[in-house]
Amino acid sequence: MIDYGATFKRLREDKGLKIVDLEQPNISRSLIGKFESGQTRMSADRLDKLLADMGVSHDEFLFLGGDRSDNYIYTKLHEMGVQTGEPKEMQQLEAMITRSTNDLKHGRGGIGARFMREFGLMLKYGIDKETNEQFYDRVEVKKHVKPAVDFLKQAETWGRIELDIFTLFYPGMSPTDLLALGRLAIKRAHFYSQLRTEQMRLVDIIYTAFNGLIYADIAGAAEMLALEESVLNGMDEFMTDLTTQRLRLIYSKGLLKMLQGDVEGGYTQAMSVVPAYEIAGMNKMSKFVNERAKLTRKEILAGNPGNIPHTYSMLI
Repeated sequence: MIDYGATFKRLREDKGLKIVDLEQPNISRSLIGKFESGQTRMSADRLDKLLADMGVSHDEFLFLGGDRSDNYIYTKLHEMGVQTGEPKEMQQLEAMITRSTNDLKHGRGGIGARFMREFGLMLKYGIDKETNEQFYDRVEVKKHVKPAVDFLKQAETWGRIELDIFTLFYPGMSPTDLLALGRLAIKRAHFYSQLRTEQMRLVDIIYTAFNGLIYADIAGAAEMLALEESVLNGMDEFMTDLTTQRLRLIYSKGLLKMLQGDVEGGYTQAMSVVPAYEIAGMNKMSKFVNERAKLTRKEILAGNPGNIPHTYSMLI
């Protein structure tokens, strides 16, 4: 169920508006306040009038309000925790799969239960430290990723559930599917990118596609990175803190440059963000960037770029 009042409040605050800014002769500030807090309902005509005054379409409103319903996906992700293949973590993963399977059998959790079960099984069969086979090439991974890929390709419109499913399953997608769905995600999310919160989400979705393609499809990764930079350049830096995204963009350009042939120039650019992360206290990210850039440089110079794990980005 959409919480119309809470969604309206989120939109209003995102636009930097106060309730008094939207008051009209037949729509008082008291009515708007009670609507936002869930104390009363508002007619569709009045709601659409307020949305129009904020420059928000009805479709956009439904997109933002119908995203996480019961938060099923986020609840299950929290239950399973970070997965690296350790015994305790695998037990949590197994428990999440069991609960999602039971919920699916008893009609609970909706589409979230269906895809969290498939996501859990994808990870279960994909986490294997004894093989050099790429994550997305494993037969069992393909089996559980396919329903998500088919669903996303057939969806006429993408809301947050579709974007979330894309983000969950991207490590198991083939480069071909990842690029196709990355383009589709960008196309269908771009409609909503006038909102600051959704602009940031769009940038993260594009980066997700880039991260999955960087070691598998250089041309596709370059396309995604150019789109990410385009969105960032169109955002209002006075309204949104873009520091992390800017650093990530510089680093990503460095990685791409290394893979395109300018190994030393790209390595220098990628490593240039390490001090900034350290100053910001983002030590985990600083360490990850450092290690990934060094590994990329080492394998390229050794003539073995294929030795760089294509799903290395899962560790971020």
